[in-house]
Amino acid sequence: MELDDNMWNGNFTSELQQLGLSAPEAQVYVVLANNGSMGAAAIANLAGVQRSSVYPILCSLVDKGAVEGGAGYGSRFTAVPPNEALPALVVREREELVRRERLANQLAQRMAPFVTSAEAMSGELIQVLRSPKVIAERFDRLQLETERQIDIIVKAPILNPRGDNPAQAKARKRGVCIRGLYERAAIEDPTIAPYLDPWIAGGEEMRVYDGGLPHKVAIFDTQVVLLPLSMPGTQMRALVIKHEQLAQSLTIMFESFWQQAEPLVATGRKDARAGRSAQKLTKKRTSSRKLASLVDGYRRKPTDLSGMTRRMERT
Repeated sequence: MELDDNMWNGNFTSELQQLGLSAPEAQVYVVLANNGSMGAAAIANLAGVQRSSVYPILCSLVDKGAVEGGAGYGSRFTAVPPNEALPALVVREREELVRRERLANQLAQRMAPFVTSAEAMSGELIQVLRSPKVIAERFDRLQLETERQIDIIVKAPILNPRGDNPAQAKARKRGVCIRGLYERAAIEDPTIAPYLDPWIAGGEEMRVYDGGLPHKVAIFDTQVVLLPLSMPGTQMRALVIKHEQLAQSLTIMFESFWQQAEPLVATGRKDARAGRSAQKLTKKRTSSRKLASLVDGYRRKPTDLSGMTRRMERT
């Protein structure tokens, strides 16, 4: 029975590749199985491969027990029946897998001393992360590895905003303290604002700094730093720095801004905006009272001065 074009193009070739044949090998085998004994030129034409590459393909199929052919130039090739060739391919793949497993075990033992030596030398390690996906994955991993505290400075725009943070939730369950310091522009950013309440509900302690913060940074256990870098255009880079002294210095900077910031409470976005408005109004009233007191003090000064003048005239 001859195969139609659709069956030739997909059904058999893709499945033969799963058995260990390359795409050209699968095409050549299907052509031979469908057309019987053929010469190399005819095989190349029907299989859609270059004539210069058809002989290496045929030789590979002969080695795998899927094709039989003569030794001389211009000889014809025949496909070994599928009920014989395909089980042989499976046996070959199984033997190859055993060989690879043996090699992997031997290579792992030989490489182990070098890997250990490299880790011992990496007391101060800097890694460059070059894509948003890699940065987000490393951030999650660092959260999962943290034992005590995570301090984060957040500036807009935020990387990969999302309502849930499974890694942070797991860290909180272990008792890790998580503090987020946000600049005012960040919490008012429409890409960040909807997630503030879920983050607070997840256990993050938040404060808002009424001004601009120097740069984004995340500090883990005062030992490891994740530092996103400002890049031109849409490029994204971040550094992972395992340097305890640097982490301690950045923690001191974080604490300085943290003490100047105001706590942010999860009361709903509408209530939160109303609360900020009330705080601003209170500050204005306080400033007005201070200004009135100052003006009143200056008004009294001429009277005191005139009294002093009269006392001097009587003496």
